Amino acid sequence: MAATARANTARREAMVADIHPIRAQRRREKGSIRLTVSTLMLLVVGFAMVIGSVLLFIRTQNTLTMSRRQYATMSSRYEELKRSNDLYEERIISKVDMEEVVRIAEEDLGMQRATEGQIISYSGQIDDYVKQYSDVPTYD
Repeated sequence: MAATARANTARREAMVADIHPIRAQRRREKGSIRLTVSTLMLLVVGFAMVIGSVLLFIRTQNTLTMSRRQYATMSSRYEELKRSNDLYEERIISKVDMEEVVRIAEEDLGMQRATEGQIISYSGQIDDYVKQYSDVPTYD
């Protein structure tokens, strides 16, 4: 049965070829790929876009890698400077004699220690500093 189906197909193609040679050629070419100028240009443009995307990705990845290296270098430099700064601060604090500061303030500058009624406690939100926008209230 398969042999007769092939024979019938061959006879049909022969008949169609006699009647419509252009149709027969199209049927034969149907399985093959035809490259027209527009198809070729579309492939070239698509290939160029893929290559461009790959190059852009590589460049972005390289930039990211360089930024990470710079961050690591700057972080280590920051830690080094911070340690150095802490050491300098400790040296300065250890050299300051608080008894000498109190003596100079009281004797040379005429300052006095605060008494119990002069101290006003203030609780602020920030521990670093206090900006004074108005006079401190007195509690009598």
